[in-house]
Amino acid sequence: MTDLDGSARYGIRKGIILYLADWFTPEKIEAVEDILSQFLDMTGETFTKKRSGLLDAYPSRGCPSGFRNIRGGWQKIFRREFDGQFQPVPSQDGSGVLSLSNCDSEHLQTVHCFLALSNFKHWVRASSKIYLQFSRCVPWRDVWDFLVYVNQILDVQYASAGHEIATNPFHFHPQAIRMLRDLPLVNSYDTEWYFRRDDHTIQCPNLIQILSEEHLSPLPPPPKDSGITVLPMFGGKQTVHVLDGTALEEPPEEELLARLRALDTWSRPILAQLEKPMYFKPEAWEIRCRRFR
Repeated sequence: MTDLDGSARYGIRKGIILYLADWFTPEKIEAVEDILSQFLDMTGETFTKKRSGLLDAYPSRGCPSGFRNIRGGWQKIFRREFDGQFQPVPSQDGSGVLSLSNCDSEHLQTVHCFLALSNFKHWVRASSKIYLQFSRCVPWRDVWDFLVYVNQILDVQYASAGHEIATNPFHFHPQAIRMLRDLPLVNSYDTEWYFRRDDHTIQCPNLIQILSEEHLSPLPPPPKDSGITVLPMFGGKQTVHVLDGTALEEPPEEELLARLRALDTWSRPILAQLEKPMYFKPEAWEIRCRRFR
């Protein structure tokens, strides 16, 4: 799959979305910090910009992206955002939002993280999420190992990994999101991951996924010769992927599309009906929704 020529404005990255059912406490927040350290070790990058949920980082005329330089290390920013937000005894109180990146006005990010952690579980059990973007040169096997590590530390209710559109906050470009009409292998936060209605559905098939028991119960065994691999994971969950061999290499694009179509059919009982985002015309969104059919 070729990259998009969006220069500093947009491009294709690999990405992970994690939906978490944890009750967050100070101890669990420390675990998230460790996970971000592992993520940076996997990518070989570091965070240089931050956009906080605190008032000092909202977009303004002098800083239209809302991202500001990190001084003193990203861990300092992380702790300032989340320290004191969650109680030692799990409760419905506590939330925090933080974005970390290495974007700037001249370079598209090669590493990005969006954290939205909350103990408010009135609507869904998986009330928190972590969204990650990183370079396409990171092997899928490393991504798999990272997901296994995260699942042993946090209660991953659903996870999905694949190719993502990355848009630079310094040059937000709606055209990049509209390009997804003709990019069936690529997802985005705006079209797939922004809103999740309930715990029992998933938004779309993807290259690697972690499914919890509520997802697995209505699904039959995957069809033979479909290229779908299902493996057990810690906590009664299973991981599903459509990659090749122990190295988890991507097959040729046409074969990958065929496997994702088979995965779409197999996952139909738990696939959610996604709502059209603001950047799509109705007919273009209809094409997007039929990308694996």
